[in-house]
Amino acid sequence: MEGVKKFINKYKKGDVIYRQGETQTDFFIINKGKVQLKVEPTEIILLSLGKGDFFGEESLDNDRNAAYTVEAIEDCDLLKIPYPDLIEMMKKSTDVSLKILKKLSEKNIKTMENLLTQQIRAKKIEEADGLDDTQSEGLSPDIKAYLVIQRSNRIVQLTRKHTFLGRRDYTTGFIPDIDLTKEDEEKYISRKHAQIAFSDNKFFVSEEAGAINGTFLNGEKLKTGVKYELKNEDELTLCHLNIIFKY
Repeated sequence: MEGVKKFINKYKKGDVIYRQGETQTDFFIINKGKVQLKVEPTEIILLSLGKGDFFGEESLDNDRNAAYTVEAIEDCDLLKIPYPDLIEMMKKSTDVSLKILKKLSEKNIKTMENLLTQQIRAKKIEEADGLDDTQSEGLSPDIKAYLVIQRSNRIVQLTRKHTFLGRRDYTTGFIPDIDLTKEDEEKYISRKHAQIAFSDNKFFVSEEAGAINGTFLNGEKLKTGVKYELKNEDELTLCHLNIIFKY
């Protein structure tokens, strides 16, 4: 670290490190804080990066401009290393070179997964817009119903008359309306595990066919395919994941 302190640059939340299309001659390593990579003018977020990650690999090719815009989403300390200095570091240490290659591989995989997810979501929205059945209908704006996923404290508003909860399937491309993949690190929840439906001014929950490891409402196990009315502050449990319904 003593040798690279001279490369440390500080950025405030909201600062743009560089913009897409600009000449890029520096390699950045995040020592503190977080940044996001986005494509302009669509503002599609490719990736969020944190401590230990890096960006600016375009600087390894003198003929390349920045492939995306990088913006600080937290106050950051970044190591801004000019191309010639980076090459010297890589020549002196094979460990540095291997770490860069490994991180670049991980970053490319995450970027492709994010792009695929956004493409699938866009397709689902486009398909839903062309449907006339009740499953494509949205709720009235004056209906305020939420789910609080306790493990992550994530709050998700219910906006459609039929909402599927589950885990994404990277093989088939299926993504449920409420994706619990990140909260379900153990992978106990089924791909299409449960459904919350709205009818007759009430919300109902039902377990989908094929769901495993159980679905519970206030501690009582649900029967597959049977609708159970949801009331304010009810606790819904998918396998091990607790979710509070608020209406």
